[in-house]
Amino acid sequence: MYEFLIKEYVSKLTEESIIKYAKNYQIDINDDEAEVLCAYAKNYWKEFYLGEPMELLQELKSKLREKTYNDLYKLYKDAKSKINK
Repeated sequence: MYEFLIKEYVSKLTEESIIKYAKNYQIDINDDEAEVLCAYAKNYWKEFYLGEPMELLQELKSKLREKTYNDLYKLYKDAKSKINK
């Protein structure tokens, strides 16, 4: 059931919504980073949700500013731990 909901949500995801979401967590994302994150979310959401996306995370690390990546990685790990409980 969660997979369906996530798939539907991600299909409607926009760069603007990513920036707004990040601001809720005091994470500053610029337009280029939002474009990258949107593309990765839409193309690889299943790997982030179910898999071990270390390769994808390494790619993102090279495409995002260091602080942005670190803040988002922490947010991702927190969310992933809640899902796996």
